[in-house]
Amino acid sequence: MDRILQALYDGKIYPAEQFRPMIEEFKILQEKKREHYENFIKKLNSPLDEEFDNIMDEQLDTLPLELREMFIDGFRLGARMMVEVFEDKYQKDDC
Repeated sequence: MDRILQALYDGKIYPAEQFRPMIEEFKILQEKKREHYENFIKKLNSPLDEEFDNIMDEQLDTLPLELREMFIDGFRLGARMMVEVFEDKYQKDDC
């Protein structure tokens, strides 16, 4: 445990940047999404294609913030679960 915390502190672990979904379903969906995007962009004329890209960029800018909050909420939930596990253990020992 100490080695993980030290690596995190030292900046050797970058959870947000190192995460890469490896399931095949994700890869397939990503490829379909890329194809749909490219096909759609080809149908647009300037300046609509640029405007659409700007809108998509705005949407994508919010994604890291959403993922960060999901990570924090999940971590807090896990910590609360651990507290509950240890509280139940001690309550049983007292009886």
